[in-house]
Amino acid sequence: MRRIFLSALLFFGFSLGSCSSEDTPCCPVYPPVIFGHWDIKGGGTLYFEVGRFSTSVGCNTLFGEVDITEESLGFSLIATTLMGCPEEEDEREQELATLFDSATLTYKLIDNQAILFNSQGDIVLTLIRPINANFVNDWVLQSIRTENGTSSSILDQNTGITFLADGNVEVVTACNSGRGNYSIINDVLQIQGIALTEMGCDEERNTRQNEMIAALTEINGYSILRKSLSLEKDGVPYLSFQLRE
Repeated sequence: MRRIFLSALLFFGFSLGSCSSEDTPCCPVYPPVIFGHWDIKGGGTLYFEVGRFSTSVGCNTLFGEVDITEESLGFSLIATTLMGCPEEEDEREQELATLFDSATLTYKLIDNQAILFNSQGDIVLTLIRPINANFVNDWVLQSIRTENGTSSSILDQNTGITFLADGNVEVVTACNSGRGNYSIINDVLQIQGIALTEMGCDEERNTRQNEMIAALTEINGYSILRKSLSLEKDGVPYLSFQLRE
C-alpha cells in the first residue's frame, strides 16, 4: 500500500479552507484525503494529521498516534484528558477509546464522507466533513493576537468584520468603524485600504482598535471550521471570529 505523501496534506490544507481566486473565494471542494476535521455520525468529532489523531464528544479529548496509508488507519498510544463527564458522554468516549485502541481499520472516501471498517468488513464509523460557513459573511470578533499574547476583551462586544461579495470589507472596532477592500490570489488573503471614521474614544478603546487594525494588516491567509473564522499570518492565527447569528 502506497503512503499518502505530505503534499496531499498540504493540498488539503489549502483546498478545504480556501480556493484560488482573483476576486472572491469560491465554493470548497472535498479533498481526496483522510486528513483534517470530521464530524462523527452519531456524535463527536475526529481530526487526523500526519502521524496523529484526536477525537472528542464534547467533554474529554482522546488522542494518540495513527499510521495512515491510502487504505488503512493503524491506531496506537491512545491517551485522554481527565475531566469528569456526564454519563452519556462518558459512555460514548469509552466506545471510541475501545474502537481505536491498538486497532487497524480500513476506510473508503466517498465525496464528503469517510467510511471506516473493521477487519470483518463491518462499518464501525461514518465520518462527515463539517459544513463550513461561507467566507463572505458577517463575523464577530473573539480574540486578537498582540505582542503580549492572544487576548479577548469586553471592549470587543459588537466589533467584527464583514466580507462582501464585491471585494469590499467592513470593519467595526472598539472605537470606530470603517471600510476597505480585500483580495484572495493564489490562496493569499490581503486586506488593504481600511479607512476609519474619526470618532474620539478613551485610551483603552483606542488601544484595542489599534491592536485590531495592526493585526489585520499582518494577515495573509485564513481558515474556516464550521462557524469559526481564523485570520492568519503564515498559518499563525492573529484574529478569531464567530459567525454572527
